[in-house]
Amino acid sequence: MAKYPRALHGALQISIRVFGEIISLPTLLSPWWWKDLDFARKLPFARDRVVECYFWILEVYFEPQYFRARRILTKVTALTSIIDDIYDVYGTLEELVLFTDAIERWEKSALDQLPEYMKLCYQALLDVYNMIDEEMAKDGRSYRAIYAKSAMNKLVRAYLEEAKWCHEGYVPSIEEYMRVALVTCGYKMLATTSLVGMGDLVTEEGFKWVSSDPLILEAASVICRLMDDMVGHKVRTHKKIWSKLEHARMNPYSNIML
Repeated sequence: MAKYPRALHGALQISIRVFGEIISLPTLLSPWWWKDLDFARKLPFARDRVVECYFWILEVYFEPQYFRARRILTKVTALTSIIDDIYDVYGTLEELVLFTDAIERWEKSALDQLPEYMKLCYQALLDVYNMIDEEMAKDGRSYRAIYAKSAMNKLVRAYLEEAKWCHEGYVPSIEEYMRVALVTCGYKMLATTSLVGMGDLVTEEGFKWVSSDPLILEAASVICRLMDDMVGHKVRTHKKIWSKLEHARMNPYSNIML
């Protein structure tokens, strides 16, 4: 057998593992879960990113023992992308207030107050978090679902605050903007949710720690937020909020530390 350089051998091993993960994607997400939701047709304004989200999560943990963690985080991330688009590009302010209230309640009865297009997303969200509830309860770790829901609640409240700024034409200070934008980048919610399916490796202390906004998570959120804003600047310059942030970056006398 030919001998390969160590680096090449490592690359081949990774390629084989990634190929295996591609094949296992339908199994990971339950048979046709995303296809049955049919968001691409029913919510044409929203981005269809489930494969992209899966490969992103694969970079977080690729080891076989984290199969459950990947399944949970991929579903939550894909739905969060849909929710983000509802807040950012489609929902009216009145609808978004109702949507936020429904998510914070986590009750099936809240469906009645939502417009039809929101009902699709809300039901899918309930189904995923009910799945998390049931699986964690079987393992005696119900506290994990509580932390996961709390993190999602914080995210949608921040989404709503940004939506109010845009709908009302309010231009926040840079300090106000960053306070909310470090939540809407999603890292804090995703960091919490990433721990849910990791088995015995994570304890409740880990959830308490990540919920305390540790410095490493704050720094990662700053990097994510500013990279996202810079990439999206060309398509968002019509919004005064983003223009003001861009002005602050370009102003050497700005009093915000970026």
